[in-house]
Amino acid sequence: MVSRRGGIGILVVAMAVLLLTASCTSRKKLAAIKSHADYQWVTAKMAMDITAPGLELNNVSGALRMRRDSAIWISASMMGMENVRTLITEDSIILLNRVDKTYLTEPLDSVAQKLNVPMTLRECQVKLIGNGTSDHVEVLFGPYTAKIRYSDIRWDEPTSFPIKISKKYERMKL
Repeated sequence: MVSRRGGIGILVVAMAVLLLTASCTSRKKLAAIKSHADYQWVTAKMAMDITAPGLELNNVSGALRMRRDSAIWISASMMGMENVRTLITEDSIILLNRVDKTYLTEPLDSVAQKLNVPMTLRECQVKLIGNGTSDHVEVLFGPYTAKIRYSDIRWDEPTSFPIKISKKYERMKL
């Protein structure tokens, strides 16, 4: 149940997080910093511009944490407040909407089927970093576009994937 208060912005940010991980097409400006084959861990700060029908959000900030073949964690913030956090593993996705206090937990293959896009954890990781580090990525999915600029990219520094759903959160449907 998304409230009117911040529902559209939150919905767009939530869609952007899903788009980042489930897109069909990506364009990358590659910076030859480190080979895709060499990493086990990657963390980075993100700045995103999100375009959707009738809506444009600029400078949505975010953070990416990823462990190769294990998990992707993305946090998206607007106006200095974390709005959406997602954790993607080999078999599931958890999406936490902090503003409306709702969450989604679904098998990854179910989300791929509902969005009608092929999606595995490995495909998502490749799209996010490509075969070299990307300081700029453009993700396209139908009428939605997310342009991501990476900064403070760190390789092979182990990290955690924090996500907690308390009793005050209500389950939402995709």
